Amino acid sequence: MPLNITIIGAGSRFSFGITADLIRDEHFTGSTLALVDPDERALDTSTRIVNRMVAESGADLNVISSRYRDEVLPNTDYVLNSIAVGEPFARERDVAIGEEHGIYQPTSQTVGPAGYCRGLRVIPHAVEIAKDVAETCPNATIIDLANPLAAVCRSMIRESGLPVVGLCEQWAVTKRFFAKALDVDEQELELNSVGTNHLTWAIGLEHNGKEILEETIEDLHRPERKDLLGEVPVSARIYKAFGVWPTGTEEHIAEFFNYFLTPETNGGADLGMRIRHTSEEQWDARWEERESWASDAPIDHLLGPSGENAVEIIAALEGYRDPLDEMVNIPNNGLIDNLPHEAIIELPGRVVKGGVEGISIGPLPMAVREILSRRVTQQEIQIDAALSGDRDLALRGLLFDDQITSLEVAEQILDASLKANEKYLPRFL
Repeated sequence: MPLNITIIGAGSRFSFGITADLIRDEHFTGSTLALVDPDERALDTSTRIVNRMVAESGADLNVISSRYRDEVLPNTDYVLNSIAVGEPFARERDVAIGEEHGIYQPTSQTVGPAGYCRGLRVIPHAVEIAKDVAETCPNATIIDLANPLAAVCRSMIRESGLPVVGLCEQWAVTKRFFAKALDVDEQELELNSVGTNHLTWAIGLEHNGKEILEETIEDLHRPERKDLLGEVPVSARIYKAFGVWPTGTEEHIAEFFNYFLTPETNGGADLGMRIRHTSEEQWDARWEERESWASDAPIDHLLGPSGENAVEIIAALEGYRDPLDEMVNIPNNGLIDNLPHEAIIELPGRVVKGGVEGISIGPLPMAVREILSRRVTQQEIQIDAALSGDRDLALRGLLFDDQITSLEVAEQILDASLKANEKYLPRFL
């Protein structure tokens, strides 16, 4: 049966990967893909690219687009949220404000002052989307791809009551590293990890059904493996300190702690990290590239598998395929004994027809639990602040960030960020 799938924030790169995956799966024949983005230029460009992809593939996929989600949401089965607010230049300003206070943020998608401010911008819009979905297509499932993912998922669930599943593939970076260490194909490995998005912790690694996590980590610490271990200095040091191996990119992991991104490490550069910047020239070049894809440049590279799993998950939820074992971000609901039930956790799940079932984990080690508990508390305060426009609440949430060095610094960063982002944070005016 054809489905109605809506992407909100269709100007993002996710639109092309999702389109490619829909094209490749015959179960979605005759389905309708609705693209929504308030940015007229972004929407027009993405729509032309997606239409080219469909035409060149010969797929039976209907494509519609609108700047206004209320025009396409009725009868939608799945809503994919990939919004960003004020990007990339709001992020550039936030990162610069942090650097003025000796705080360096390579990704600024989740934590750190810039990641926190990103949440203040995104959460109100995400909640409005969820409420509109609840009103116009209450049987729809929301799949969130927008950052900060855990806070966005929690805000949408809390304020709308709808089911939301968050998806992110950053944990797979560690799987690839372990595959390299073992000299095996990564498809032979099954890595299980648990935590909050962008800071998960390995709880199991299987090779051909055999559990090998502990022996793999022990092998990495042999003297002759020094160079390989040196490729992941943040992960290695976190493991030494807390006894559990973190999963994800070095940049994401480092942002959750105040040990690595310091003036003494040249903002993390001495550890192999770099802060991502987007200049106006780079932004213009990106648009030129997309305009070429929308016109007559080859787009074969867009038609391959995306590496994302949103379409696979929709197929499993619809019963088009066998149950799918996948990392998902869902409410805890007792899966981890010693974290709040309402916390959004990233963990192994099974996607079956009609829903997502998380795997029971039990209690986490005390140190890991405490690290994650701080993030859960911060996310709840961040949501309250974003929705209320309460500066004191926003400050309180920022003070939970481990990169903040003092109350005075927190106040200075917050006030500068609110001023720099006033266009995108009207509730704080």
